Amino acid sequence: MSNAFQPIKTKRTFEEIVELLKERIFSGEYQPGDRLPTERDLAQMVQVSRSAVREAYHALELFGIVEIRKGIDGGTFIKEPNHLSITQSINDLIRLQRISLDELMETRMVLEKDLAALAIRRTTPNDFKNLEACIAKSNEVLKQGLPAHKENIKFHLCLAEISRNKLLLMLYSSVMDLFNMVLKSAGADYEMSKVIAKEHQEITRLLKKGDLKNLLVFLDGHIRGSNQRILEISKGRPIPGLNGPDSR
Repeated sequence: MSNAFQPIKTKRTFEEIVELLKERIFSGEYQPGDRLPTERDLAQMVQVSRSAVREAYHALELFGIVEIRKGIDGGTFIKEPNHLSITQSINDLIRLQRISLDELMETRMVLEKDLAALAIRRTTPNDFKNLEACIAKSNEVLKQGLPAHKENIKFHLCLAEISRNKLLLMLYSSVMDLFNMVLKSAGADYEMSKVIAKEHQEITRLLKKGDLKNLLVFLDGHIRGSNQRILEISKGRPIPGLNGPDSR
């Protein structure tokens, strides 16, 4: 891997440095965990000021592409890819555009049914073990008299992972991060999580059977029921960054 950069012969802004670095990163020249050149070294390579490089590195950090570490072993490192930057972008758009709770739930419905349609063709024995482990964990928490919303969301994320579609999984994970925020704000109760955990057993059964038609029908009812219970619980309670169900 060559770390050499060509000098920038015309006046450039830090945005252009960002694009230069993104091209190198996305091409695979730099891998997750790799260290980028120091501010001084890169500034000398492309013949710009260190402040321009510093701005570029901070911009990449905001995008979630790099991590800037302080100290003796510090530097600017390529981050492992994850969905958190997507979550933050969606969350920002929600706050700016005042996306409704209904819209968030509709998005979840569409994504999850499409993911299930892919998953039913790609399941392995280990996938079923993961789903059953999620159900067992939910039941364990419920036996303690506690709501199992975190564990129930984990089940749906495990289901989404079976699709083997990384882009859809990132989008869905971001939506579910926000959905979890709604659950926390709404204060969803024990009985709700108990019903949902039980329904997850039927989802797993239909998936094992390979019955896509009935799986999609059951998922539709499962998600609509969950959404409706959340809407009822959240009435009169503000959800950060979201409008109410009747906002459109």
